[in-house]
Amino acid sequence: MTRQAFYTPPRRPALARAPLDIAMANATKFTSKELQGIMEPVIQAHKHLREGVATEMDWCVLASSINIALQIESQGVVRGLAEHLHSAEKALQTIAQRASITGTWIPTALYYQELDAVSTGVELYQYQCEQLSAAEFKRAINAAVGEIRSTGGRVITTLN
Repeated sequence: MTRQAFYTPPRRPALARAPLDIAMANATKFTSKELQGIMEPVIQAHKHLREGVATEMDWCVLASSINIALQIESQGVVRGLAEHLHSAEKALQTIAQRASITGTWIPTALYYQELDAVSTGVELYQYQCEQLSAAEFKRAINAAVGEIRSTGGRVITTLN
């Protein structure tokens, strides 16, 4: 009697990253390309808002960036920007109320104070991102998402 041999592929262990590699990846600051990837949607949304053609999604991108910036502030990584960020948050709330007064989103023109507050908020968010490590940024995003969900807000996830 012959024994049939079944083919079993050789074992390929999962690629395990060394703990130091993981720590280094989370402890490093963003490269200029990574920072550009983070800021590009925010800058585009700010441009659309400034030009008076912003969609509701543009507003969401800006509001999200300010929420993340406020979480970065509360984490203590970059401190001293809270008043400017709260001004940007209030301006975005006012813009959203005005743009959706009819029940659907209609792009609206901005007052100078709103434009100034939002522009400052975007600049400060970029400054904060330049100072953060990847782990600190992830922690701020998770905290912002948690805060939005806890207050009954809607979290929109986009895939690039």
